[in-house]
Formats: sequence, structure tokens, C-alpha cells
Amino acid sequence: MSEQDMLAALREGALLVTVNNRLARHWRKRFADAAAATSKVWPAPDILPWGVWLQRMWDEASFLATDAPLLLDARQAARVWQGIIDADDLALLQSGGSARLAQEAWSLMQDWRLSPPFDPLESNDDVLHFQRWAQRFEATCQHEGWLDEARLPAQLLKALAAGRIQPPARIILLGFEDWRPQHRALLDALSLRGASIDILPLFAAADVTQAQRLALPDAASEDEAAARWVRALLDAHPDRRIAIIAPDLQDRRASLSRLLDAQLAPRILLPGGGEDPRPWNLSLGTPLRDQGMVRAAFHIFELGDARLDLDTLGQALRSPFIAGFEQEADARALLDLRLRTRGERRVSREYARRRAAEGDCPAMGRLLARLQARRQEQPSRQSPAGWASALRDELKLAGWPGDASLSSAAFQLRQAWLDTLKSMARLELVQPGMTRSEALAQLRGMASDTLFQPEAITDAPVQVLGPLEAIGLRFDAVWLLGMHSDQWPPDARPNPFLPMRLQARLGLPHASPARELDYLRRVSARLLELAPEVIVSHPRQAGGQELEPSPLFAQLPWLDGMPAQSELPMPMQWGNTALMDTVMDAVAPALDEGVMAPGGARVLELQSACPFRAFVELRLKAQPLEEPDLGPDARVRGTVLHALLERVWGALDDQDALEAMDDDAIASLVTRHAIAVVDDEARQHLSLWPERLKALEVERLSALALDWLAVERERPPFTVEARELQKGIEIGGLRLGVKLDRVDRLEGGGRMIIDYKTGRASVRDWHGERPAAPQLPLYALMSEDARAIAFAQVRAGEMALKGVLDHGEGWEALKGMQPAEPSWPEVLAGYRSALERLARDFRAGHAAVDPRDRSVCTHCPLGMVCRIHEQAGLEYALEEVKDDE
Repeated sequence: MSEQDMLAALREGALLVTVNNRLARHWRKRFADAAAATSKVWPAPDILPWGVWLQRMWDEASFLATDAPLLLDARQAARVWQGIIDADDLALLQSGGSARLAQEAWSLMQDWRLSPPFDPLESNDDVLHFQRWAQRFEATCQHEGWLDEARLPAQLLKALAAGRIQPPARIILLGFEDWRPQHRALLDALSLRGASIDILPLFAAADVTQAQRLALPDAASEDEAAARWVRALLDAHPDRRIAIIAPDLQDRRASLSRLLDAQLAPRILLPGGGEDPRPWNLSLGTPLRDQGMVRAAFHIFELGDARLDLDTLGQALRSPFIAGFEQEADARALLDLRLRTRGERRVSREYARRRAAEGDCPAMGRLLARLQARRQEQPSRQSPAGWASALRDELKLAGWPGDASLSSAAFQLRQAWLDTLKSMARLELVQPGMTRSEALAQLRGMASDTLFQPEAITDAPVQVLGPLEAIGLRFDAVWLLGMHSDQWPPDARPNPFLPMRLQARLGLPHASPARELDYLRRVSARLLELAPEVIVSHPRQAGGQELEPSPLFAQLPWLDGMPAQSELPMPMQWGNTALMDTVMDAVAPALDEGVMAPGGARVLELQSACPFRAFVELRLKAQPLEEPDLGPDARVRGTVLHALLERVWGALDDQDALEAMDDDAIASLVTRHAIAVVDDEARQHLSLWPERLKALEVERLSALALDWLAVERERPPFTVEARELQKGIEIGGLRLGVKLDRVDRLEGGGRMIIDYKTGRASVRDWHGERPAAPQLPLYALMSEDARAIAFAQVRAGEMALKGVLDHGEGWEALKGMQPAEPSWPEVLAGYRSALERLARDFRAGHAAVDPRDRSVCTHCPLGMVCRIHEQAGLEYALEEVKDDE
């Protein structure tokens, strides 16, 4: 049958049944295009995918049959299987996965007309368990009057025999490679009832030419080459229909989407680029749960909890899908920031509501109060339909999906989510009652299993498909990606709940390597017939493993060189696109001389590390959101230790007082102050400091402080002159406000400036034109009689005083200190030269992306802002660097 014969048959009323939805849509469009050429109005053709056709026949058969069983959808049947397996006394790690495999095994049983019990010699424990579950499933359906989709063909056979179905005069089946016994029996019965049945091979592209093979370094190279090839073809022939086909499309989805946007629709990538129709369409959807609008719905469901997870609350505050966002966006973002500064992973609902009201977020505060009241009205247990209704009400209270008007894709997403809620409501038939947590778990599972892909507004000229989806379609050019031997043909994966030998003997899907090879050999031949021009590529390696081309395409010749490739994402004739220009701007507006710079000594530290980071963090105030942990983090523990040492030396004043006290007195003093500083911190963050943790922290702090005081005893005599001293300094035209941890007056004359460090510290960090730790050199320049600077490394097992000192009598007794070389004034002059240059650069607006070394980028949170990894030749932060801070 030619294509014209097919269209003529459809005009005469024939029913076309296709193997999948995409092939049905394809033929509906072919029919509409042909009809539109000669008429403005035409009758819709009767074109259905196989499953929809079976359901239509069942609707006809059961319409007037009062005793007809109720047809369960796939989710309702899955819930029945899940309940049966959960009720069994088995310690299954993943009962949900077992339920899915059991449902698949049941469908295979029905399609191949298998009847348990199976041969005991071929049955393991898994098969025996499944047989028991299958008996319970069948008995449950029989008792409740249910019919699942797997047994639908058998029921249709009975309805045909009883004369309750009138088959169409002519049925054309297209795209089917395998016929299962149950399906063949149904077609035979329809034929006996007078239907004329044509089973057609798939249409091949006209003028099929020899396909060619191509090997590329890796999958990323394949994706880029295919995207550039598509662009080059469309530049030369804008009316061509092109397909990119990949068996691992799920893994390549993000990469192909980005590359095709860059090549075909760069305007979409620009800020404010809008949602112009893309000239390409990717068939594979993403889980509904991964969509921002749906994630926001789940966040709303959690906002009524007594204790709110900070990540969930933060995402809700920043979500545009909750009413009031446009008016309160900035205030809500600031509220999220303030909540994170508490350092706690969870906050009370009442605290969040109160802070929202105080933080110029009245709409959010009212929402939290309304959700709390609505939650209190809900029963602890109700039907799935009841929960679906309650959850819809909560979404209405929150103004979901927000104040903005919806695009076509957003409207489709909203409808898909509401349909999922309706699907949960239909579970009432098979599960009468559940708790709220069970309902949300069920809904999350459904949202994860449901793939969402918005319908294309136009017939995009470029289609990105999986191999089986593409069968039966026609294109002008096709690129098959990822066709290596480890992936095509794939490994066999027989169902574990049916006897393995039985599956192999009958040739069930995925049952054996031989069966997979035979099936994929036929599919591969069909793929080569999709277009006159076909490229079959494979990567040479993946994850360090060498890959071989698929043997199913071994007969193809190798492509001589690379196919046509576009050089740049230039505008094309299809759709509105735009050129993207790159502008390098590394100079910010200069600051006035003598201005007070934010950040204190951190100005010089960041300018030394990377001028761009100093500008963005200190002048643009770009800071990463704090990520609370389960307990106090390293920064909090360091702050507490600083506070303890400040209190201890406040009580001692000098080394004489320390030496005058015995060990017990010192331990008592330290423990008393350790308890005080931990209590002070715990009062601000109660949830981070349970009593047992407080006791452990007091013990840890006391041990560290006592070990450090032992080091202080060994020093030459000194007096603590200042603690947490705040001062100002002007350098390089900047005024900086700084705070010195400690200043000691030494017996030999002069002062030593000390900075506490809980991590490892090195004097090397003070040297060079870009010192990594410029604070202490800066402090040394602030005092005319400073004779030494030192890190006090307070670290378990590594207590040390590390620094540089002036030459002089008695100074060599300071263990761990290095004499200034060649002299103290010259060392200070070197410090001043480096720090003044850093200060001048910051004031002048020098903001180039210029990291001092690789470790700077490893620990920098601004990589997405500076985009350093996109600059050719730079490979910063690609390996883990040990954090010594």
C-alpha cells in the first residue's frame, strides 16, 4: 500500500491503528495536510494507537452490560498490586519496584496466555511469591468486579463472541513488529466477525541511500557534531525535516537541549528571550515532579507543618508560583536570607509567620496562618478523593500557580498537574483511606512517574527521538547517536517473577540476548529506512572505557571526514533568532579616595585571591545563601573558641597570672568560661545545641584552650594589652575598619599582634605580591611599635605560634617564630608595597577574573557568575583541593 492508498482508505472510513501515539499523530497530520490542499473542511480520520482502540471497543462492549466489570487504569491496578505486596510478610527493600515488576509479569502472562502454576523445576522463590500475589490480585479483581488493562483483550474476545462489539469494516495496522498470542487471537476474532484487516510494513523514505558510520571521541562530541550538522542542513535547506535519534536520550537530554538552543534558537538563551517556538522538539519529557510549578505545589503542602524545613521554606519564599510574589519578591528573598543566618535547618511555623509579618511579607504571613488553620480542619485519615480535594484547596489558598499570566507550556503543565490530582482521586476505588503523609507519598510517586512534555505549537523541522518512537516516521536526514556495542543491542533483562527458561523458550520481550539481537536487528533496518541520508555515530570512549561500534551497523561504510558543520550560532530563516556578542568588561566604577570600604581586611584578602570576587562580593554584595547544617558548623565553632580565649585572657591579663594558677584552677577557669560562651551561643540557636552536644562542645573547647595555654606558658613574659581591638587604617586611598584578635605587650619591648586560627596556618601566606592572608601584615602596619605578628594555631594536636619578629635580645626564645629577613623595616616595607597596590586596584575598580591559583576557584561560590570554566585554556576547580582553612 502506497501513502496515497493509505490516505484514500482513511477518507473512505478505514480505521488506522498505530503502534504508538506519535505515529498516530504523524498520520493525522499527513491526512490533514493532504485534505487542506483541496478543501477547507474535512471529516476527521479514524486513527488511534493500539491501547486507545482497545479501550474504545470496551466502552462499546460494556455500555449496556450492567454486569460488565469496571476497567481499572494503570495507576489503580498498580495500587492494587502495591497493597498485595505490602500485605505480604516479606522484607523487601523496594516494594514499589517489586510491584512494578509484578504488574509487568502479569501483563506478559496475559499477552502470552500463560497459566500458573509454572514448572517447579524452573521456579525460584521470586516466581513462587509472584504466583501467590497473582492469585490474590485475580481474586481481588473478581470479588470487586474490576478489570485491569492486561486482561482487557481476553474480555474483548468474550464480548465479540457475544456480539456486543461491531467491528469496523476495514482495519489497517501500522508499525507493529511483534505480535503477541493474545493480540493475534483478538485480530482473528475480529476477522471472523467480518473485519478486513491489513497489517502493513512501515513506509520507507523515498530514494533511500547508503547510510554511513562515524566515530567521535565521546558522547559530548557526538551531541555537538549533530547539533552543528542540523544547523548546517537547515541553513542550506530550511524546509528539510531532520531527526536526531538516540537510545540513551534520557542521559543526553540536557546536553542536546542546550546545544540545539545555541545553534537554532540563541534568542531563547538571552535574558528576556521569551518563549519563542523552538525549531526543534524533543519527544522525551521530564518527570512532572521536576517542574518548578509542581515543586512549588509540594512546597505549599508542607507550609502548614508545625516545623518547616528551611530549604523548603526558602524555595517557597522565592517561588513565583505563590500569590503575592510580584509584590513581595525582594522582601521574601531578604526573609529567606535572615532565616538562614540563624543556622538552623528547621524553624517553627509560628516563628516564620511572625518574621514574615515583620519583614514586609504580609501576604506570605497570611498564607502561613491560613494553611495552618486549614490543616487543623483536616481529618487524620480520609479517602484519596478527599485528600485530592483538600490539596486543591490548599493550592487555591496559596494562589497557585502565581500572579503572572501563563504561557502555553505553563498552561499545559498546570493541566497535567491537576490531572494527576484527579488520578489520585480515582484511587478511591482501590484504596478507601489513607493518612496525609501516605497521600503525599502517593502523589509524589505519581508525579515522578508522569513525564511531561508540552505539545509543540508548530511542526518543528527538527525532531529528537528515541529509536522506537521514530519507527514509521519519515525525514529528509537522520543522525543516530550512541550506537556502540555496549548499548545497541542492549543487554537482556528478563522479568525476575517469571521462569527464565520459559521466557527464553517463548521469546518474551527482553528475555534473552538472542531475542534482543533478533528484534533490534529488525529495528535497526527500519531506522536506516527513515531518510535518504542517515549518519550512524558512536563514541570511542566513555568513562575511560574504549567502546566499539554496534555490530548491527557493521555493514555500513565509514564516513569520509566530518559531515557539514556550522561554525557559529548564526541566525537562520526559521523563527526569530539573534546574534550573541561577548563583551569583556573588567573595570568597575572607581571609588573616591579616602572612602570607607566594606569588609575590612577582607577587601585585601579577596582582591588578592581574585579581583572579580572582591568586586562582586564586597561592592555588589553577592553572597551565597547560608546552608544550615544539623549542628554548629566550623565557622560557629571557631567563633565560640575565639570568644572563650577572649574571656580567659580577660580574666588573666598577663602571663604572670597564668603561671600563678595551678592546673586545677586553670581548668576550672577555662571550663566556667567555656560553659558561658556555649550557653550564649545556644540561646541564639536553640535547635543546634541539644544538651548533650553542649556538654561535648564544652569538653572540646576546654581541651583546646588548656592545650593552648600550655603553649602560652612557654613564651617569654608578656601582658595581654588588648582583646578584640577595633581600629581604622587608611591604605592605598581606602579606609578600612579592622578588628585585632589580640595585642600583647612583650617584656623585651614592642607589641606582638596575634590572630587566632582554628585551621592550619602558614607564614608563607603573608609574602608575595598577592598574599593569601594579608590581615596580619596589615595589622603590623597599623602600629608603630609592632615588633612581631603571629598566627596562634589553636588546633588539636597541632598547637603552634607561627610568625615573624624583629631581631632583638631575647626574641629568639619565641618558639615557632622566624626572624625578619633581611630586617623588620624591610619586611614591613614589602608588606606595605603589596597591600597598597591591592588597595589601589580595588579602589580603581580593577575587577578582572584573575584567580591567584586553582584553589581559589575551588572554594569560590561565584563560579556561575564569573563563568571562568567557559574560558578557553582554564581548568580551575576541576579537582578536589584540600581545604586547610
